[in-house]
Amino acid sequence: MLRTSDAAYPETVALTKDLKNRGYVVRCVLQSKFANFFDGQLGAALYRTDRGDFEALFLTKPRTFASVRLIEHADGGTYLYRFEGSPRVPSRDMDCARRTFFARHANQFFVTEDQQLAANLGQILNPS
Repeated sequence: MLRTSDAAYPETVALTKDLKNRGYVVRCVLQSKFANFFDGQLGAALYRTDRGDFEALFLTKPRTFASVRLIEHADGGTYLYRFEGSPRVPSRDMDCARRTFFARHANQFFVTEDQQLAANLGQILNPS
């Protein structure tokens, strides 16, 4: 489980409330393997919801993920993702066995293997 002492804990509480207000059932919030993926990242959490699972990465406010550019390359059944811009990804690449989808909202960056979930997160958290 995610601990209250985790630096991203207040962000996870706020995101959980936001998701619940938009009809999601958040089953649990766990520690994430993406906690230090971007330089200067506040932390991350793995969300298990009634609509699927996703990782949520957080930056300290007012920093955002707006200038992160994503490049996808498929190679023989694996997918390679390269991130450019700011904040920087030290390794620059993410190698995945399955296609991965991304969405972002302000200081939050979402990672999931569910295309519909990524689209939904992008729509509900970034209303027009």
